[in-house]
Amino acid sequence: MLAPTAAASPSADLAAMIRDHARDDKLTPCRFTKNQLNNARMQISGDIDVYGKGIRTAINRELRRWRDGKCRGKRGGAKLRIVRVRATGPAGKESITIRNLAGKTVNLRNYALRDSTDHVIKFRSTKLKRGARLKVITGCRKGHHKPFRRGSSYYACRSVEVWDDAGDVVELLGPGGGLLSRKQYGTPPA
Repeated sequence: MLAPTAAASPSADLAAMIRDHARDDKLTPCRFTKNQLNNARMQISGDIDVYGKGIRTAINRELRRWRDGKCRGKRGGAKLRIVRVRATGPAGKESITIRNLAGKTVNLRNYALRDSTDHVIKFRSTKLKRGARLKVITGCRKGHHKPFRRGSSYYACRSVEVWDDAGDVVELLGPGGGLLSRKQYGTPPA
């Protein structure tokens, strides 16, 4: 089970939930911990009820999901972890390293990396053997224009940076959107 990072505040968690909710009027199932949900719910004021319409209901729905045991095994169940973040420099220099701690090979098709402002890098079919690491490079190699894998490196082929140099939160999401791993560095944008 992943705990919220020590640097995350209830107001930052609520802001992340409001952004997540704004995409499709619901929260990504099991993305946030019970503590994050409870702390964010206490931050809701009359203004947020007006401008973030439906967020209180969505938070309560997620808390029910946790209470009913529907998030058991969703967070951290795949045993994939973000082990390193290199966020400085242009797209070709920034990277996220993922490690497979599971006892079997995992196909990363439809898994995704997401930052605190909802920039997403979605994986095509690529396998990660048990114990192996995969370095996800935001940019592309010369002569390529689509995402591809070469050895232990996966090139997302983005032309611009995704991870904020000063700080960000990197999340690894499973195919159903459940949070598998989260790593914060520096000071994430508010």
